[in-house]
Amino acid sequence: MTATVTAARSFSRSFDSLEEIFAFTSEFFGQHGVDRDLLPTVDLVLEELFTNMVKYSPHGAPSIRLEMAPAPDGVEVSLTDYDVDLFDVTEAPDADINLPIEARKPGKLGLHLVRRLVDSLQYEYSIERRQSRTTFRKTGARRTA
Repeated sequence: MTATVTAARSFSRSFDSLEEIFAFTSEFFGQHGVDRDLLPTVDLVLEELFTNMVKYSPHGAPSIRLEMAPAPDGVEVSLTDYDVDLFDVTEAPDADINLPIEARKPGKLGLHLVRRLVDSLQYEYSIERRQSRTTFRKTGARRTA
């Protein structure tokens, strides 16, 4: 995945930033002619990834950077988090959705869902900079139910 970034903005490491993030994605979709049918999925994936960054890295840098670029038939989105530990969202185990509800442990369902909603998901980490970058692509080529 290597779409050229056409919009970027940093958001405070706070759950309260979600409303601003959704306004940013909506504006981006409108300005760049991205299929608005993809917006709810992109926002849901962003909400899951961003809230995980806020929840599990509360002492990271004060802001998280969001970058977006149009991609063929969709959009590519990256979240960059600073001063954080390694946590590869692509290698985290899936939730076992076949277990009875009383046998399940809380957690992991969000990432399980994210992996099924996007066309691709990548994770990069710089040990030297303690910086993570999660990138996903969502297109209309693969419809989700």
